[in-house]
Amino acid sequence: MDKNRMKRRLTSVLMGVFLVAALFLPVTGCYAAYGDRLLYTGTVGDDVRELQRDLTGLGYNTYGIDGIFGPKTLNAVLSFQKANGLKVDGIVGPNTKAKLTELVSQKGVTHTVVSGDTLWLLAKRYGTTVAAIKQANGLTSDIIYVGQKLAIPGSGGQPTTSGGNNPSTNPGNSNPPSTPSEQPSRGSRYGQLIDWSQVNNIFKVGMVATVTDLDTGTTWQVKRMGGSNHADCEPLTAADAAKMKATWGGQWSWARRAIIVSVAGQRIAASQHAMPHGSKTIADNNFPGHFCIHFLNSMTHGGNQWAPSPAHVDSAHQAAVRRAAGM
Repeated sequence: MDKNRMKRRLTSVLMGVFLVAALFLPVTGCYAAYGDRLLYTGTVGDDVRELQRDLTGLGYNTYGIDGIFGPKTLNAVLSFQKANGLKVDGIVGPNTKAKLTELVSQKGVTHTVVSGDTLWLLAKRYGTTVAAIKQANGLTSDIIYVGQKLAIPGSGGQPTTSGGNNPSTNPGNSNPPSTPSEQPSRGSRYGQLIDWSQVNNIFKVGMVATVTDLDTGTTWQVKRMGGSNHADCEPLTAADAAKMKATWGGQWSWARRAIIVSVAGQRIAASQHAMPHGSKTIADNNFPGHFCIHFLNSMTHGGNQWAPSPAHVDSAHQAAVRRAAGM
C-alpha cells in the first residue's frame, strides 16, 4: 500500500472518530447563531430570528420572532445594551453578540419550540446536553412540539423552568422557595421572587408602593386599585405618571419592563407595562386608566375589550419578573 493511500485511509478513520464523538459529547460555544454580519434596523434573516429569540428569553421582549429587525427589536437591543454597559447604538456587533452569548450560556433562556427543532439541535445550539434539557423540563421522552416552551439551563446557576411540561405546575413557574425568607440573596439591586398567591396578600388593594425600574433606576409611586389575576395600579400623582412615561421613551406602551415593587417591607420582583386601559380612580394623575403589574405566576385579564384572549400566564411578563429577581 503506497503512502498516499495510507494517508487517505487514516484521514477517513479520524474523521469518522470525530463525527461519532460529536454525536455523544455536549457541544459548547454554539448557543449564539447570530452570524458574522452587523445586525441593525432593516436587516432580515435567520440570524435576526435567533437574536430575537434570545433577547426575549433573557427578558428583553421583541414582541415577535419573525427574523425582521424592526422598531420593537431595536428597543429590545437598546435596553439590553444599556443594562449591560455596552455602547447604546442599536447595532448588534461583536461586543453585543459576545455579551448575549455569555448571558445565554450563564443564565439559560426559555425557548419556544418551532418547526424543525429537536432536543439534539437545541442542545447543540445552546451549548448544553439533551439530558440537561430533559431534566430542566421534566421530560420523559425526546418528543417536543411546536409552541412548547422549554427551559434551557445555563452554566451559571439553576435553570429557569417554564413548568409547561409538568401538569403539577403553572406555565411560567420557576418553582421558587415558597416563602420570601427562603429566597437566595442576589444582591440589593434585585427583588425577591414571590408567587402572586402571596403577593396578593402583601400588596393589598388600596396600598401605595414604590416601583423601581431595573434598567434605569427611576422610581415612581403607584396605588393598587384592584385586580385578582395581577395588580391593577395607577400612578399616585401626575409627577409619577410623567416618570413612567419618560421611562418608556415618552409614550404609553405595552412593552414589559423588569421592576422592583417595594411595599410592606418587601422588595418584590415584578413586571409592568405602561398602557392606560380600563377605568381610572385617581382624578388628577394624568393617566387615563390603570395599568398592570405582574408577579411570579400572575395571569392576564381575560374576556374584555383590551385582552380578549382567556386569562393566561404571559411569558414576556414572566421573563421580566425573573430578570428583576436576578435570574
